[in-house]
Amino acid sequence: MRVKDPALLRERRVRRRLTQRELAFLVRRSQATVWQLENGQLRTVTPQLARAISDRLDTPCTDLFEPRPDDRTGDPVRPDTPAGGPA
Repeated sequence: MRVKDPALLRERRVRRRLTQRELAFLVRRSQATVWQLENGQLRTVTPQLARAISDRLDTPCTDLFEPRPDDRTGDPVRPDTPAGGPA
């Protein structure tokens, strides 16, 4: 999935009062990955990571990410479904 707006990603993280390191820990990635996403150096992520980030930021996945035209992951879970599956 493609990051729609890196600045919005940062704004939502700050609003939740999370550091890059804390968000990275919560989504099991490095702080450098979060930094790259927020600075536009990393533009695409897996659907699973997109869901994990949006879940931790309490933001609909479609607000932060959009499917890539060539996204053929075969992932049956919709982007707005929580990372752990339906409740």
